[in-house]
Amino acid sequence: MEESNLILFFGRFHPLIVHLPIGFLMIGALMEVAERLGWLTNVRPAIIFSLLLGVASAVAASVLGYMLGTSGDYAPDMLDAHMWAGIITTVVAAAALLLKTRWVDFTKVQTQLYLGLLAVMMIAMSATGHLGGNMTHGSDYLTKYAPFIPKPVDPLARPKVTDIQQAQLFGDVIHPIMRDRCMSCHSSEKQKGKLSFSSIEEYLKGGESGHLIVAGDASASELFKRISLPAGHDDIMPPEGKEPLTEEQQLLIKFWIDGAGANFDTLLSQVEVPEEVMTAASHYLGLSGDGEQMLALDSIAPKDLEQLRLMGFEVRELAAGSYALDVTLPSGKANPSDIMRYLDALDKVREHVIWLAMDDSGLSDEYLVHFAGYPNLRSLKLSNNAITDAGIKQLSGLPVLEKLNLYGTGVTVSSMDHLRRLPALQVVYVWQTGIDEEAIHEWHSEHEKPRLVSGS
Repeated sequence: MEESNLILFFGRFHPLIVHLPIGFLMIGALMEVAERLGWLTNVRPAIIFSLLLGVASAVAASVLGYMLGTSGDYAPDMLDAHMWAGIITTVVAAAALLLKTRWVDFTKVQTQLYLGLLAVMMIAMSATGHLGGNMTHGSDYLTKYAPFIPKPVDPLARPKVTDIQQAQLFGDVIHPIMRDRCMSCHSSEKQKGKLSFSSIEEYLKGGESGHLIVAGDASASELFKRISLPAGHDDIMPPEGKEPLTEEQQLLIKFWIDGAGANFDTLLSQVEVPEEVMTAASHYLGLSGDGEQMLALDSIAPKDLEQLRLMGFEVRELAAGSYALDVTLPSGKANPSDIMRYLDALDKVREHVIWLAMDDSGLSDEYLVHFAGYPNLRSLKLSNNAITDAGIKQLSGLPVLEKLNLYGTGVTVSSMDHLRRLPALQVVYVWQTGIDEEAIHEWHSEHEKPRLVSGS
């Protein structure tokens, strides 16, 4: 193993070790306060032991942090501030430990000095942790949702678009996707792989793997290759443990590279945009396909969102502050015998659900009535569920439903007589169902919409 790789290998233990001094030093300081207030007695040995463990682990964390800093993934200014705050914490804690072990009966001056060192230690430790959090999660991680605190200005941000024909493909669609999903690791503050999405110059510069984008060729572009890797792959972006980009987001990025030549100024109206790309862009921008603003939605009770997430749903906003939701229940996550509990939780946010995926979730015909009356539902995925024509008849009251995925279900062409009455339905995915190629061909010869798509 090369020396540089060995240093980084050990450096990556820094996040594991760094929490130890925080705990030990804080417990030591709290026990000191508790003893002086008379809440605890005879804890001097415990205080010394806690401070000793805190200092030892702080030294280890500092050394490992220095090793991790050699990766070049972090902004030098923030890295230096974090490093020196950590060193100050360690030195001050060591001084407090020294005084505690040498002095048994403190004079007034000694007491003031010792307690002052503990106070400085706690302040420096808090600052160190805050700076480290900023480096890992971004400078607005702590204050992002705090009221009355101005949000940091994104130099690439644009005013909210109200007409999709005037939407800039990069500024209004692509960069917001990258900002929301990738900049916690790739910004001016943290440059994992020496890659940042903070400016157009940095998009063009790329990272340690070279240029990020090959204009006109998504398949050769490192950006698209990374975001479209299978889940669990070592090189997927965002990495495992973070929410991957949706199919629609990948589609938009692919079109920007292939269809718009990765141009940073192109408007959607200036290029020929396939229908599925325009639909995805409309959804992401919170606009309908004809450019009209989507129905204004009320805020959502945080407890309702928390309940969905605790049950295993993946929930995200299509656009920040829109309260329009993309909801996915991962395949096999639901217990079929308990499916009603999942549906009842969904019903609480029915007006906010724009995209819904419940593939392989144990649904059967009698449950589909729950989706009737979802007024803003545009995309519904029900693949690999025990659904037949009888269940499809219950899908009503869906005035803006555009896409329906019935892959691997038991529906037949009889269902189309009902589905064609849904006014906005554009496409139905029907591979591995009772609708064969002959039926699809016959349907298309007689009807313009909805379009039936099979896997053949």
